[in-house]
Amino acid sequence: MSPVRRSALELDELIEEITVDCYSEDEELTAFEVTFEQVGFPCKGSVVRENVEVLAITTVANRHELIATCQRNGRRYDIALLDIDLNAGPDTSNLVAGYRQ
Repeated sequence: MSPVRRSALELDELIEEITVDCYSEDEELTAFEVTFEQVGFPCKGSVVRENVEVLAITTVANRHELIATCQRNGRRYDIALLDIDLNAGPDTSNLVAGYRQ
C-alpha cells in the first residue's frame, strides 16, 4: 500500500497533536512511541531490500530514536525505524513521515 502524502503543514499539525504536552525531546519520543502503539502492527517492511515483518515500534534505553522490532525467517531484530522502508497503512505511514520530519 503506498503512503498518502501529507503536506509539510499537515505533518506539522500531526507532530503538534502528538507532542502537545511534551517538555523535552525524550517526552516527544515517548509520545511518538505511544502513538505508534495505537496503530496496526504487524506490518510489512524492508531493510536493505530484504522483506521483514515489523512487529512493534518502541524506545530503547540510551538510544534517542525509535526502534522497530522486526522479524525475518523466524528471527527477531531491533533496527532504527528510520532504516526501514515500511509498507503500511496511511495512519502508520503518516506517523513515520511525522517522525522523520
